Formats: sequence, C-alpha cells, structure tokens
Amino acid sequence: MPIYHTLGEIPAKRHTVFRKPDGGLYAEELVSTEGFSSMYSLVYHVYPPTIVKELGEPYSVEPKIAREKHLKHTSL
Repeated sequence: MPIYHTLGEIPAKRHTVFRKPDGGLYAEELVSTEGFSSMYSLVYHVYPPTIVKELGEPYSVEPKIAREKHLKHTSL
C-alpha cells in the first residue's frame, strides 16, 4: 500500500497537466534512489530543474589513473 504525503497544492491525478495560476505549466520531476520499484517523490517545480544558470570553461573528466584496454568483452 503506497504512502502519500502532500504539501501544498497538487493535481488530482499524477503525471497530468498541472497549471500555475498564470496559465503556465509546472515542471514535474520524479525523485528516487531506486526508480519506480521503491519509494519515490513526485516533485513539481515553478521553474524547470534543467535551466542552465551559467556556462563555464570546458574541462577534462578523463581519469588520471587508468590502465590501457583493461576491459574485456564477455563474448570473447
């Protein structure tokens, strides 16, 4: 049996259009540590959480220590 806890104004059904008082849409986000099979929160945002605030200079995310070709396919 799911546990529901609500704060503020939410739509009657989940995953539907939910409008702001000015007619715009709220952004819906599902927050979970284990996907749909466990506890999760359905969060509605006034502003989408994907808005880019600023762009910085690109930088490398390459590992500093790694062995060359250390992975082997299981089909080999």
